[in-house]
Amino acid sequence: MRHLRPDSIRLKRLQRYFLYTVLALVFLSGVAWTYWNYLVASPGDFEMSAKAWAMKVHGGAAMAVLVLIGMLLNAHVRFAWRARRNRSNGSVFLSAFAVLTITGYGLYYAGGERLRAWTSWIHLAIGMVLPILLLVHILLGRRTRPTVQSSTRSHSGGADDRHPKSRHYRSQQTS
Repeated sequence: MRHLRPDSIRLKRLQRYFLYTVLALVFLSGVAWTYWNYLVASPGDFEMSAKAWAMKVHGGAAMAVLVLIGMLLNAHVRFAWRARRNRSNGSVFLSAFAVLTITGYGLYYAGGERLRAWTSWIHLAIGMVLPILLLVHILLGRRTRPTVQSSTRSHSGGADDRHPKSRHYRSQQTS
């Protein structure tokens, strides 16, 4: 099996920017829809049109987020899980996405109005907390990022020593 470098967990710059842009689009369109749905007292034509557009943008960006989560599961999550890094916060973050996906689906297909109302409030609450969860996930991930010194590389040749499962890497982390 090919040994992975610890920095394999980090997203590439383009992936990060695309992910953050799409997440911001989902969040802001959700906030806009919430504003026009709950806070505007007497909506006119503009507000009704803006609310409809916010929902269309939100739904489209949410589909893109699902694709991005698939990308993250394949590399970022798998590598981080094997390296035993940021597991609890990452699990909370993925659970929040799972609940958002289920409640988003439920908003379209939930049966009764009472169930739909509960689904809507759960979706809204978790959606509003998601940016905080993302920030915490990023900060904790940076805190747990291993620091590899140049002496480690010259010690026995390189990438294998920096792999989270190598003996030398683990001994560096515990000392």
